[in-house]
Amino acid sequence: MINPIDPAARRPQTTVQPSTPPQAKPKPLAATQVLPAQSVLNLAQSELGTDMQELGSIFPVEESCAETLENMSFALGTQARERMRGLSSSADRARPRSMMQRLAKQVSATAPDHLEELRQRVPGIEAVEEVDDLLNSLRQHQFDAGEMALLLAAMLGKDGLSPTRRRRLEEALDRVMDDEDWALQLFSHLEFGAVGKSGLAELRRLYQRAASRQSGLVYWFGQFRQMDDRQRKLKTLIRALAFELSAQGGATDIRLAAVITDLKRVLQFLGMEDHCDRVAKALAIPELDGNRIIEELLEIIQQSWVYPDWLSSRADALMPEEHSRHGYARRMGELVKLLPDDCFEDIDQRETILAAFLEYQEQLADEE
Repeated sequence: MINPIDPAARRPQTTVQPSTPPQAKPKPLAATQVLPAQSVLNLAQSELGTDMQELGSIFPVEESCAETLENMSFALGTQARERMRGLSSSADRARPRSMMQRLAKQVSATAPDHLEELRQRVPGIEAVEEVDDLLNSLRQHQFDAGEMALLLAAMLGKDGLSPTRRRRLEEALDRVMDDEDWALQLFSHLEFGAVGKSGLAELRRLYQRAASRQSGLVYWFGQFRQMDDRQRKLKTLIRALAFELSAQGGATDIRLAAVITDLKRVLQFLGMEDHCDRVAKALAIPELDGNRIIEELLEIIQQSWVYPDWLSSRADALMPEEHSRHGYARRMGELVKLLPDDCFEDIDQRETILAAFLEYQEQLADEE
C-alpha cells in the first residue's frame, strides 16, 4: 500500500491464560470482550474521536492487514480534518490522484511486472492526446476501471509532462475514479492479477452492500466463512474499502459510516478466524480445523437457548471419544467471550451461553 509500516510494532498483545487442570472446578466466564492493547485502530480512533469509538472493540487482526489499517487511519484522519477546514472539491479530487500516483510508484518499484503487462496490452498509449480517445483506447483493449486507474497514475508520475498533458491525464484519471467499482477492481488486480477477474463478482456483491444494514453480523460471518481463498479476498476487500475512505472525500456521513461498518465486520471476522485457528491447533484433533471451529461457534450463537446437554452432544459429534472435552469446553467458552456484542440478540444471550458452558465444564469435572 502507500505508507509501509513495521507490522510487528503494531501487533496487538493478547494474554494467554494457563490451562485449568481437569479435576479443578471451572471458574465463571465473565461476559467481557478482549480489546487489543495496541493497534493501528487506536491511531484511527484518536484521529476521528467519537466517529471511531466502536472500532475499539474488534478482535486483534493479523499483521498482514496492519499496513492497510495504517493507511485507513491516516485517510480517516485526513478526511476528518479536511471536512473541518471545508476544503474545496478540487482538493477532494487532488487527494485520490496523489495517492494513486504514490501507489503506482510503489507498484513500479516492488512489482514492475504489473505495470509492464498493462503497457504491453495497449501499445502506443503514450501518444494518445485527447481524454476521450485515451479512455476509449483503454476500454477497447479490455481494461477495467482499476487497471485504467493504475496505468494512468503511472503515466502521471513520469517526469517532464507538459501542463496540457498533465491536465488531460488528471481529467482522465478523475473520470475513471468516478466508477463505483474502480477501487475494488484495482486491488483485485494487484492481489490476483488478470486471473482474479472471475472471482470479482463475489467481492462486488459484498462491496456493494455497504449501504445496506439488513443482515446481522452472524450472517456476514457465515458469508465470509464460505468464501474460497477468503484471506486474500478479504484483504482485497479491506484495501478497497479503506482506499474509498480517502478517495471519496465528498462522501456523505451516512456513506462514510457504512464503509466503516463494513471494514469493522471484515476485521472482526479475520480476528475470529485467527482465534479459531489457534483453538484448533491447541486441541490438535485430526480433521478439526479452524474453519470447523468457526462453523460450530456460529451454530452455537444462533441458538435462542443453549443447554449443557446440547453442548455435550455437539462435542461428541465433533470430537473422537478418546479426546478430552475439558479443553474444548473451556476454549469455546473463551471464544464466546471474545465475540462482538453484535453477534448476540442481547446481553442475556451471551450470558446464557457462557452459563451453559460453565455447567458443562462442571459436569465434566464431576465425571472425573
